[in-house]
Amino acid sequence: VNSFSPSDLLRALALCITLHPRMSSPPEVVIAEGIPIGAPTAPAQGCTTGSSNVPVAVAHPIEGRPVEPRRIAHIFEAEMGAANPALPPPGAPPGGRYAEAAFFGGNSLLCCFLMCLLAPPLALLVPCFPCDRMWVYVSPDGSAWDPSTGRLVGY
Repeated sequence: VNSFSPSDLLRALALCITLHPRMSSPPEVVIAEGIPIGAPTAPAQGCTTGSSNVPVAVAHPIEGRPVEPRRIAHIFEAEMGAANPALPPPGAPPGGRYAEAAFFGGNSLLCCFLMCLLAPPLALLVPCFPCDRMWVYVSPDGSAWDPSTGRLVGY
């Protein structure tokens, strides 16, 4: 019967680890290849830094399509103590007031879908009580204008 002491086993294990090529050092894992972002690069042969035949993308401002005015469900008047500026936004007719308007928007649509899943008959009531609100300038003719952009946002 062979009897080995624990120290003999540990020495044999250490010898195996040092002699085996895979066990002697941890394997290298390649994470990425290429040139680091901050590293300076030399231009390729035949290219100059100011070459005019290199295509360059130029950004042009694009005007968004006009936003359709939405139907405002409720207008909540400002409290008497609240500051109510007299100046209208650019492009809006003078003589109006600032108020908070409730309308059917993205949040109301999300509530409608949620109620459709939880209690379908109640989903029909969500358009009557819209969840979206924003401050608007209400002109004397009843049209609502965005105070920061001066665009017509509702009627």
